Amino acid sequence: MVNSAAAASPVQPIANLGQGFFGYNPPQFMLDAAKEALDRVDCNQYSPTKGRPRLKKALANAYSPFFGRQINPETEVSITSGANEGMLCALMAFVEPGEEIIVFEPFFDQ
Repeated sequence: MVNSAAAASPVQPIANLGQGFFGYNPPQFMLDAAKEALDRVDCNQYSPTKGRPRLKKALANAYSPFFGRQINPETEVSITSGANEGMLCALMAFVEPGEEIIVFEPFFDQ
């Protein structure tokens, strides 16, 4: 439906920012890294729901310079299992019961 609406638009070309579908194979280095990860025992189970500590620490270290201070990976970094969960968590953190929000189009298409 999204593709047919984009094709019918008088404005061309259209950049669809929705779910992507690759028209090509990933680069070989990515395939090799994925295969290597499958062989490691530490990466063959579901991640903890709060995120892997190593990932949270890496994100905190990467973003700390942008904020001019050290970000605490345990209290200031959140890992979600997808965009829907991430957006819901962000909204629930800032919107109080009874408040209104305005959603502008285009918006997330789920």
